[in-house]
Amino acid sequence: MGRVIIIIVVILVLLGGAAYGVAHFMPGVLPPAIATLLGAPPADDATHDDVPEIHPQDTTLVNIDPITIPLFTDGEVDRFLIIHLYLEVRTGPDVGKVNQLMTRIVDVIITHTLALAALDIEPGIKDRQFLKERLQEKIDQTVGADLVVDILFQNLFERPLG
Repeated sequence: MGRVIIIIVVILVLLGGAAYGVAHFMPGVLPPAIATLLGAPPADDATHDDVPEIHPQDTTLVNIDPITIPLFTDGEVDRFLIIHLYLEVRTGPDVGKVNQLMTRIVDVIITHTLALAALDIEPGIKDRQFLKERLQEKIDQTVGADLVVDILFQNLFERPLG
């Protein structure tokens, strides 16, 4: 009787592992609800065709004045990070929305950049692409995912104290 239970448990574990593997490596095979339950990312299918592709002529740049962020070492200001950004926004009413939300956007940029600098994680704020991706995520969470198309760096440099 004990062996039968062990065999059944082993078979169930193997079936669960197989379902998990199928969900992650062949997500289109399983129904989306089951794949989501197994923790697989949604399958990329043709449903993204209805999203219009954005071209530079359909966007405009919104300037953000240079932001100076103090960087701390051992609790004291060691140097400053100067960031000058442009936000790429769809031409039309989105430009007005971004200008209305500019205070929140600048707050997110400062807060998140300070947090990344304080955490001292790799690659951190020294990697421009890493910083750009993190800021884009935070801006999307704050003002909406469809408002800011891209973040473009005009300048990004550190200046020593004094």
